[in-house]
Amino acid sequence: MRPVPSWPPMPGGAPIAQPPRRRASQVAIWWLMGVIGVLFGLMLVAYVMRMSLGDWRPLPSLPMLWLNTGVLAAACIVMQSSVWQAKRGELRRSRRDWTVAGVLALVFVIGQLWVWRDLVARHYGVAGNPANSFFFLLTGLHALHLVGGLVAWALLMPRAMSHGTRARRLSLTAQYWHFLLLLWLVLFAAMTNLTPEIAQRLCGVSQ
Repeated sequence: MRPVPSWPPMPGGAPIAQPPRRRASQVAIWWLMGVIGVLFGLMLVAYVMRMSLGDWRPLPSLPMLWLNTGVLAAACIVMQSSVWQAKRGELRRSRRDWTVAGVLALVFVIGQLWVWRDLVARHYGVAGNPANSFFFLLTGLHALHLVGGLVAWALLMPRAMSHGTRARRLSLTAQYWHFLLLLWLVLFAAMTNLTPEIAQRLCGVSQ
C-alpha cells in the first residue's frame, strides 16, 4: 500500500499531510447540479424569448406557490439540521429531522400537484397558451428532480448503514436539496415578476 504523500516538512521536522482529494461522490453531485443548472438556465432563456412575443397571456395569481415555497424552504432547513445532528453523533435527532424533511418535501410536491389541478379546473391547461405550457414544463421538471431527491432521501432509511456512510450520504442529499431550493427560488421569481414588457426589453423587441 502506498504511503500517503505529504508536503515538505515544517522547520521542526514534522511533515504536513496533503489535504485528501474530494470524494468521487462529491464531484459527481457537483457535476449533476451543474448539468441541471445549465438545463434550467437554457429553459429560462427560452421562457423569456417566448414571452416577448405578442400572444403571451400571463397566468392568474397563484398564492399557493408562496405556501409551497415556504414548505420547501422549511424542508431544506430541517434537512440541514439532520446533517448537523449526524455530524455531532445525535443519531436519533438526526433521523427525526430526516423524517420531517422528507414529509415536508412530499407536501411540496403534493402542493404543486394541487396548483396544476387548480389551473386545469380554471381552464389554464397545458395547451391553452405558451405561458401555460412553460409553467407546467418548468414546475413539472423541477418537481421531477425533487422526486429524485426524495429517492435519495429514502435510500438513507436502512438502519444497518454505518454512521459514517449515512452522514456522508445525508450531506450529499442535503446539498442537492439546497440546490433545488435555489433553483425553485429563481424559477418562482421569474414566473411571478417577469412580464411581456420586461421580456421585450431584454430581447430588444420593439413594442
